[in-house]
Amino acid sequence: MPTLDILIPAFNAEHCLERTLEAIFGQSLPAGLDLGVIVVNNRSTDSTGKLIERWAGKGVRRIDHHDAQGRSSTINAGVAASKADYVLVLDADCRLAGDDCLSLVAGAMAQNIDAGFGYATGASDGFWGRYHRRLEADRVVAGWQGWTTPCCLIKRESFEAVNGFPTEYQHYGFEDRDFICRLRSFKGIRQLVSLPDLRALHDDDTTAQDVFRKTYVSGRYSSGIFKRNHPQEYLATAYAAVDVDTASASMALALKLLQPLRSILARITTWLANRSSTPMFIGRPAVKLCSALSYFRGTVDRDRKQ
Repeated sequence: MPTLDILIPAFNAEHCLERTLEAIFGQSLPAGLDLGVIVVNNRSTDSTGKLIERWAGKGVRRIDHHDAQGRSSTINAGVAASKADYVLVLDADCRLAGDDCLSLVAGAMAQNIDAGFGYATGASDGFWGRYHRRLEADRVVAGWQGWTTPCCLIKRESFEAVNGFPTEYQHYGFEDRDFICRLRSFKGIRQLVSLPDLRALHDDDTTAQDVFRKTYVSGRYSSGIFKRNHPQEYLATAYAAVDVDTASASMALALKLLQPLRSILARITTWLANRSSTPMFIGRPAVKLCSALSYFRGTVDRDRKQ
């Protein structure tokens, strides 16, 4: 059976990493699976490093990384340190759901796939837990355009063939989509599959303001890189519909007219998201509207001097 390293990129993860490791070691281990766990600690200023050391006795390996390029370079450093045939990239705030995830992974490895994409879902019954579960359901039916990388299995030689995660993205957004696009287009890499039963519970510490900040940052700093690298793939995304350069005239006009109300709408949406009883048919459209306004504003600011 091919060997496997679970790779966890970690930055100030003391609030969630313990549960993620506990879930890994609570898995049923398939017979013959050679499993390792690597945590890449990237410039954490909290007690993440000490927490990793407490797990060293169970075979958790700590790699210290000191690169401001963020998640992409952190994952690349972890893969470079691995000698396994496959790596399962697992974000520090995503813990494996159920106790048979490693059996699912082992089955996928046995089929010699190049990459398999699991899904992150909500962990609570609050608004954000329900929001993430709805988002997961949408991604499952969206095909490859719904794939993300908080929980994904990658053959190491395929990872290396496309030079790993792109490090030109210095801010939030699009680095995983870029990586997936390069996997899809690289000659010889064909076995990319969805693994809908491979699921990780995402800690529901999201806030509306954090979502809107990330969508603005993604529009301003990351969208242009992805659009340049993969123009056709970008046009197929929902983001292109709210990009100042590619939105329809009517959409662009609506988003411009609503910009003065962006702060008020964000406050209302934050209030709705903070109420666990908010119905999804009200809260979700509110989040999507404010996210669209933030992303649009980011693309308006995209070409300004940094």
